[in-house]
Amino acid sequence: MDSTSKFVKLLSRGECVLTHLFVPHLFCEKYASAIPLTVKLIIRNGYEIWVDFDKENERFIGLGYLFSHFSLIGGQALVFEYIGGFNFKVSIFGLDGSEIEYPNIVHHLQTCRPRNISLYDGGWSFASYLNCEQDVVDEVVVPRYFLEVVGHLVPDKLELLVSSGLHVVGLFNRKDCKISGFASICNMLGVSKLNRFNALVLKYVLGNTFHVSCFDCSMSETAVYPLPTEYAESLNGNSIAFEILVQPFHMLPYCHGVDVSVDFNFVREWWNRVDYITAYKDERCWSLQIRKRRDWKRTTIHKGWITFRDDMQISVGDVCVFRWKNDTVHNFNLDIVRAVTHVE
Repeated sequence: MDSTSKFVKLLSRGECVLTHLFVPHLFCEKYASAIPLTVKLIIRNGYEIWVDFDKENERFIGLGYLFSHFSLIGGQALVFEYIGGFNFKVSIFGLDGSEIEYPNIVHHLQTCRPRNISLYDGGWSFASYLNCEQDVVDEVVVPRYFLEVVGHLVPDKLELLVSSGLHVVGLFNRKDCKISGFASICNMLGVSKLNRFNALVLKYVLGNTFHVSCFDCSMSETAVYPLPTEYAESLNGNSIAFEILVQPFHMLPYCHGVDVSVDFNFVREWWNRVDYITAYKDERCWSLQIRKRRDWKRTTIHKGWITFRDDMQISVGDVCVFRWKNDTVHNFNLDIVRAVTHVE
């Protein structure tokens, strides 16, 4: 399961008085090598600005005019979508989570006129930010401004279309300003709630369709695939997700990766090309980086392995057993089965 080339930046007040903006690390790991050192940010109203991409420090430089021209003071969000070449599409979301009413402006170096925003040209979007305090199982609240713009067009019965192509039937409750139907997505994923993600962005494109984008803990978009039914019941049952048999080369000072066997292909397929998992043992935990080779035939544990290995005093022949911890494919309980040592 690989991520798409979108990410969300929730703007703080402090960021809006600077001229640079940090890009999520996970997004940079996946796409920075393909992105030029100078890129063009394209706002929906035709506003364009060229900025530098500082790959070493993972940030865009030169956004001061954008912050000023769009009166960004903190609390808003920017959604970036890399569309190839030098170009990023950028959408702006207001304090209530709805896409804003774009001002009738272009950058002062542009000679063109602002573009009229139309639902027929990209639809209209809003964001729902997820947290641990309020579970999202079936419903999300629709922002008032979004309803003012397109609410009269939205039918009572909807289709929710997620990035992997999943189609789910939803309902629009006008009285309560809520869209429901996300429980079906939870069921397909084998999870109890959608709070495994940090944000949902819903884009209405006329008719009865909402496109749903899901953003992970790094605020990078991740594709959503249904959980095969044969695994759905075991996900929360503390059953084995995968195992690592410790080999001599895993003990080297500079280990170049610990393979996850193809015998555990199910969990491997759910990880992104570059991803992170967390292993828990009693009161301790470790963050481990997952990497997939370019040919997708090898999945390995990279960063974090040596610290984890030394902390747990792992030896050759030990088996590291990773068991499902909860309803995500990123958190695992850990058991260590020590190698049997024969003493003559």
